[in-house]
Amino acid sequence: MFKLDDLKIFIAAAETGSFVGAAQHLNIAPSVVSRSIKNLEIQLNTTLFNRTTRKITLTGEGQWLLDHAAKTLDTLTEIRTHFDDPNIELQGSLTIDAPTPFTLHMLAPILSGFTDQYPKIKLSIENNENITDLIEKKVDVAIRLGELKSSGLKAKKIGSIQRAFYASPGYLEQQGTPVDVEDLPRHNCLGFSQQTPSLNCWPILTEKGEWFEITPQLSANSGETLKQLAVYGHGILCLSDFTVRKELESGELVPILRDKVVPHTIPVSAVYYSEHKVVRHIRVFLDFLAENVAF
Repeated sequence: MFKLDDLKIFIAAAETGSFVGAAQHLNIAPSVVSRSIKNLEIQLNTTLFNRTTRKITLTGEGQWLLDHAAKTLDTLTEIRTHFDDPNIELQGSLTIDAPTPFTLHMLAPILSGFTDQYPKIKLSIENNENITDLIEKKVDVAIRLGELKSSGLKAKKIGSIQRAFYASPGYLEQQGTPVDVEDLPRHNCLGFSQQTPSLNCWPILTEKGEWFEITPQLSANSGETLKQLAVYGHGILCLSDFTVRKELESGELVPILRDKVVPHTIPVSAVYYSEHKVVRHIRVFLDFLAENVAF
């Protein structure tokens, strides 16, 4: 009968969409992947992938096997993790991908607690404002803000945030303070560039009962850049509450339109690719986030 390694290779090929991608992810030769998949198909007497010169896609039987193989490996991983010796000191590396604001305001203040507890785990932080392919970029854990799309990744919700409206006192002194959504079109609304257009839909209702969609006079692909532009009096912006705490304390920014913000929550999740060799690292890091991130 086929080996568990065959299932692991099959899952990697299915989730990367190519034999080469699976080989790169598992650090093995493409020929090993091809041979393993062929052996599976012979032993199961079926075709698992439709193959073309450019890509592979799962057959119906392949999809069935993917669903059941993933559950099987997850169960075995859970068993192995449960019986891992907790006294063995974890070591290795852990790559974390997160939006820049989350790294600066949520991770940076607390990571010393993790490195003190697990000194032999080397952390590498990658900052991306867009969604990263964990397998392609070799990322262990990614922080995602917003509702998650269906994928082969595992996810753990670690909190939620809200957005609100802010401006500098100097800007408001010169341009006046808006009191309702009708006032916003005459103000300089700072927004995100095309990579994140959904963030230009602000949680304040128009006359039609819809969220207000701005046309930015000045845009950037980074919330931190937009925040600095607001501090220097360039306009009004809408950002997650955790990103402006220091500026509110210092008086560089002030909240506006507080009674007009539509109640909402934006989930914050940690996502990861389920593979047993990194599960212990991921588990302890997720536990650390849940216990220490202050929303």
